[in-house]
Amino acid sequence: MKKTVLLAAVLLAALFWAVPAFPGTIPTPVVPEGARWIVHLDVEKLVATKLFELLDKDGKIDIKSRDAERWLKLDPRKDLGGVTVFGLGPDDSQIVFAVTGKFDKAAILSQIDRHAEHEEMPYGPFTLYSIERDGFGAFINDNLIVFSEGRAALEKVLDTADGKARTFDATALSASLKEVPEGAFLKGVLPDLSGLGREIGRSKVLEKASGLFFLAQEKSESLLVRLQVTAGSPENAKDMADVVQGLIAMARLSERRDEMAKAGALLEGLKVNLDGKILRLDFERPSQVIADLLSERHGMHRLFD
Repeated sequence: MKKTVLLAAVLLAALFWAVPAFPGTIPTPVVPEGARWIVHLDVEKLVATKLFELLDKDGKIDIKSRDAERWLKLDPRKDLGGVTVFGLGPDDSQIVFAVTGKFDKAAILSQIDRHAEHEEMPYGPFTLYSIERDGFGAFINDNLIVFSEGRAALEKVLDTADGKARTFDATALSASLKEVPEGAFLKGVLPDLSGLGREIGRSKVLEKASGLFFLAQEKSESLLVRLQVTAGSPENAKDMADVVQGLIAMARLSERRDEMAKAGALLEGLKVNLDGKILRLDFERPSQVIADLLSERHGMHRLFD
């Protein structure tokens, strides 16, 4: 865990949303023109879904709310607006987090002051905070926190927020996000997968991809997820589709039929579509079915024990 209190605090809160995890919207004024990819979670929309309600009632969502309340002095279910992550370059030091919410700024700064090794560095109208130079954070205003492992990346964000640099609003990256349905609580665009790390190259589905787009939303109490991958050629797209179809077939023919039967409902909701260089995976299943599969009694982790 990062030693920077701002970073640690927000990460603790973000861990809550790892389950399935600007009020809810992307804070465009802080995203620089050079952003290479972006992912956004609208917490308000997620909390309003039937899936969240079912998982919360079942106790599957226990986001360490006590930690969030202790560090950020907020109720994540009510006080977080959105979490946006974007990359300004190929390495981790150029990844930036922007989190909106009803923060107790005085309480967070008090936490920072308790650390003897903390630093406060003026930067234009803002102040950079860090503990032992292990990550940097700043308040854009009382309701928006930004932080990054790299100081240079964070300074680009602060320059953008201060009007000294252009935002990404007029870029193709921003335009692609505007095509996402209004009801989506999760969306992301990665136009260029090169340089995103060896993990991407190890994926049989993504190793031949040049770009990726995804979204998740709930409609009529059903979860809708779309993953769209752009390949370098129609042949590469077909190769990726064959890999996906093969994985689905293997799951259906598994000898562990009793356990894999639990995943049958999910497989039924997955559709594979191929159109030239575009591979699209569409998934739709009732939120109740997904909540049941994620319950303690039918935990998905048991499928892979």
